[in-house]
Amino acid sequence: MEVLMALFLFLKTGERFATQETAGPVLSELTAYVGQRIGATMEPRVFNEPARAVELCARQKPRAGIVTPGFYLAYRKALGMQPLLEVHREQVEAERYVLVARKTNGTPPTDWTGKTIATTLAAEERYVRGVILQDKLGQELRLEPVRNVEDSLFDLVEDAADAPDAVLVEEAAWKVFVADPEFDSRLAVVFRSEELPRDLVVSFSDSPDPALVTTLRQMSDEEEGRRILRSIRVACFTPVNMERLEHAERLFHAR
Repeated sequence: MEVLMALFLFLKTGERFATQETAGPVLSELTAYVGQRIGATMEPRVFNEPARAVELCARQKPRAGIVTPGFYLAYRKALGMQPLLEVHREQVEAERYVLVARKTNGTPPTDWTGKTIATTLAAEERYVRGVILQDKLGQELRLEPVRNVEDSLFDLVEDAADAPDAVLVEEAAWKVFVADPEFDSRLAVVFRSEELPRDLVVSFSDSPDPALVTTLRQMSDEEEGRRILRSIRVACFTPVNMERLEHAERLFHAR
């Protein structure tokens, strides 16, 4: 009997290494591991642009995927996504973002009219404004898409002519950056988000996928699974925190 190939979508918005060419070979280990255990042939499709992920789903709907919470909230109904699990990244106890600006800036976080914030999540604008920033900085700021926040932070430090007014950074990454005395002496956090939903494992159907859920949950219990998880910097897959996700959804749709 012929086994049909199923697609597994990976979307990490704005991540420069989240491409088929760069991440595909690594993620193919994950899909091969999962496919072998659920009796399916699975192929990864990797994107860092939400629009391209939507185009794929329109052509050939994936069986499942790992997507950002911003993508899930924007396209949940249109693509028929169901949240199955959360992705618990290595050494990241809570998913948060911080907004970092020059200490000499002096601009309070309540007056960002006309200011520019550099972020890898510019393509998920509503999620950034409504869920991460909770519309607390007003509607007149501009999101500048970047692929590498570290470069933007260096521009801030050097007060470059084309530097943004602030940079939105994952808190886990900022803790690494701020260990650099140059960053610590010249930059400061002016806004810290609430704890946010983690990236989600989703299905693209109304039916649950218990075999997939069981396989992913058990990966961290065996050596081969742990090795694959380490290669993608994931500690384990955990149940979805629906309270946190539903809170984010209310913020996402608030105007």
